[in-house]
Amino acid sequence: MTLFETAPYQNLILTGAMGVGKTSIGRAVARRLHAEFFDLENEILAREGQSAEEIRETFGETRLRTLEAELLHDLTLHRYAVLAVTGPTMLDTTNRERLASSGVVLCLTCALNEILRRMHVARGAWFHDPAHRGALLSRLRRELAVNALDLPQLDTTSLSLEQTTAAVIEFWLEHAQL
Repeated sequence: MTLFETAPYQNLILTGAMGVGKTSIGRAVARRLHAEFFDLENEILAREGQSAEEIRETFGETRLRTLEAELLHDLTLHRYAVLAVTGPTMLDTTNRERLASSGVVLCLTCALNEILRRMHVARGAWFHDPAHRGALLSRLRRELAVNALDLPQLDTTSLSLEQTTAAVIEFWLEHAQL
């Protein structure tokens, strides 16, 4: 195995709104470069036994942000890892600085109609319920705020998983300090 077949020492942090491909792309990149993969929302679920949305509904936004900060502290201690982080997490300056200090940050973007198509495919009939769709759109509106940050971006709208994976790996290798 050569140096270019393994992940750089610095982490790769993928962020963006739901539906842009953070998890699937992150897993593919990690698998290809033999790196660890962590999804912040899955880590919250594993640690707390509840999803981020359930924690937000039950305990409020402040509790969720505190949990995210604690988990990010732990996750940024890893190296050679791919981290998938939601858009709202990146809006917090402390989180953004902590993540940037551990590696390279890339914001994945996607056209709104494609995000909605992907969510419809992933959620099926659940997506047709107006209450569910309304909650999803509200969450999406919060998450799209990350696109306004001054972060490098990659538009995944018309790219296949393989094309996006290759572009993300190229970005990581180019911007990471080997």
